Amino acid sequence: MSINALRTALFLAMLSIAAFGATEVVNSDLATLTKTAPDKVVVGEEYAVELTIRANANVGDVTVTDQVPEGARLVRTEPKAEVVGNTVTWKTAELAAGSATTMTLVLSALGDGELSSCATFSVVPVACVTTRVGRPALAITKTGPEMAILNDMITYDVTVTNTGTAVARNVVVTDNVPDGLEHAGGKALIFELGNLAPGESRSIPVTCKAAARGRHCNTAVAKSSNVGEVTAQACTKVLIRGLEIAKTGIPVQFLGKTAGYTIVAKNTGDTDLTNVIVTDTAPAGTRIISAEGATVAGNVATWTVANFGAGQSKTYKLVLTSRQAGTHCNNVNVTSTEGLTAESQACTDWKGHPALLLEVIDTVDPLLPGEQTTYLIKVTNQGTASDTNVSVAAAFPAQITPISAAGHTDAKVSGKNVTVTPYPELGPGQFIEWQIQAKADTAGDSRLKVKLSSSLLKTPVTEEESTHVY
Repeated sequence: MSINALRTALFLAMLSIAAFGATEVVNSDLATLTKTAPDKVVVGEEYAVELTIRANANVGDVTVTDQVPEGARLVRTEPKAEVVGNTVTWKTAELAAGSATTMTLVLSALGDGELSSCATFSVVPVACVTTRVGRPALAITKTGPEMAILNDMITYDVTVTNTGTAVARNVVVTDNVPDGLEHAGGKALIFELGNLAPGESRSIPVTCKAAARGRHCNTAVAKSSNVGEVTAQACTKVLIRGLEIAKTGIPVQFLGKTAGYTIVAKNTGDTDLTNVIVTDTAPAGTRIISAEGATVAGNVATWTVANFGAGQSKTYKLVLTSRQAGTHCNNVNVTSTEGLTAESQACTDWKGHPALLLEVIDTVDPLLPGEQTTYLIKVTNQGTASDTNVSVAAAFPAQITPISAAGHTDAKVSGKNVTVTPYPELGPGQFIEWQIQAKADTAGDSRLKVKLSSSLLKTPVTEEESTHVY
């Protein structure tokens, strides 16, 4: 049979061992067999015969056969061979091109003479191909900040890796933006990565706005056309910064007295604030009496907190006084290094207090019966606030009789009594007057009694004027 038909080959190599040593080499396109023996040996002494077959191409079913020569005894084979009679056979499944294997016969000469033997080999040509079988596998990671401040921009990193041994085809990543986070691209973001070779990674930055307070978890899903899907999640706690201030105080106070105010600053957020400054500015017309723990410069009191913990509040006290009537509003504001600010206001109506002075004098004293005098009645507001419904009433004694009366308001004479229409409002520093014309009737030490009343005076004030009639 031909080699092309059977894809096999049989090659023979024969080596005669005589009184001299020899090496025999047989070549073919598929393999080369080399047989080597010593040139001389001594009767009864062991000697080795080596056979080396080297593949010139990929071959299989490798068989090497040698003969134990007449006049020699087989001691052993290396490696162990199949021995039938004087035939020794080694078999090897395959040899790759360029590789070789060596076999050894250990013999002992039985007597004088020449020892000769022949070796043969056969191989089958082998055509080999290798197809690698792999499996794609996707892995995904998603990382991002654990905490962020409301309205901050948050960047997440999504990384997809082909951890398998084959190409992952048509890889697509979907990033689902949760409520509480905002992205310009909407809620479902899709990224097409194409094919990923084994070991290849692609990273995608995803930047969102922290739109709501709370813990928000963002999930990304990676899929491909020849492997399943994988998911990864990153959660961010969105915190808020908050700073509030409130101020309360007495709504009404009299001039010259003191008004106390309470200021409460509160960190309403989730994070600590630094270098918090509370500044209270007392209004014009008032004066700071005390501001415990504050630095006071003129009408400004300042408190500073280096670190204002989340949820903490601090209370401050401020005391003012005023000599100027009117509504004065006290403003306070608070700021922090983080850019937060808040303000509050407490207004106090500073009121004056009316103080009425009643004066009664007679212009002529003493009098003879039949003579006349004029009584001047003057009411002055010495206080710091207006009084209303100011009026006087004069009661004459038996010795003197009123004739007529006039003044800032209408006056009426009725027998021994004179009354006036109340004056509507008497401001601070203002005065009003009435004049009563009277005539002496009989001798005696007379006493004119004048009563002053107003909205403020719950009990009238009485003033007497003595006039002698002789």
